[in-house]
Amino acid sequence: MKKFSFLAIIAAVLCLVSCGPKETKAPLAGTTDYVLFNLSDTPESFGVKNLQDEVVLPDVYDKIEFVSGFFVVQQGASYKVLTTDGKEVMQNGQAITYNAQNGCFEGKNGRTFKVYFPQEKGLIDNVEAYTVDANGLVQVQQAGKHGVYNKQGAVVIPVENEMLLLDGEKYITLNSKNAKKPMLKDGKITYWSRVKITAYDKDGKTVKAPSQSQVRKLIK
Repeated sequence: MKKFSFLAIIAAVLCLVSCGPKETKAPLAGTTDYVLFNLSDTPESFGVKNLQDEVVLPDVYDKIEFVSGFFVVQQGASYKVLTTDGKEVMQNGQAITYNAQNGCFEGKNGRTFKVYFPQEKGLIDNVEAYTVDANGLVQVQQAGKHGVYNKQGAVVIPVENEMLLLDGEKYITLNSKNAKKPMLKDGKITYWSRVKITAYDKDGKTVKAPSQSQVRKLIK
């Protein structure tokens, strides 16, 4: 009887091992260093393994892409950018895409953007619009105001200007001298006497400002 019980236990263990969830692997587009895997008991969840069959990302994600050396994953209503060692560098409530022109990951949240520059490890959040200019800096618009960040995510020129112009390596900001006497009407300067002109270099230091006539030519 005891012998039978022992054999039954062995058989049960072998059954659990052989009858457990089966693993399926598939190529991961954009890389030959990693593969997708999932288990038969959770067929809608995916993870990543390396070529040594080691788990890089656990099989908990709804979708995984490999973009520009990073994993872009979806888990429910959460989207993330992860490094190849699984470190999270960006999280967003809507889909994240890669903007090749600006060299950054980009996620929208309603009317605003969150962007991450992977090479510089810089995150910029809650901007209505952004563009990488000829100096490699990021001009942004927040709440109708303009400013400049670097790709490390640090402010170069505060986002508090009514207008921002680029003249070579010089940044020119235009603001009303008196808040009660605006310089703009319908988005255009109609009261030049009310305009305060300030200039900055690409490090954010104030430099000699151009004349009003020079600024007028830039706007044209």
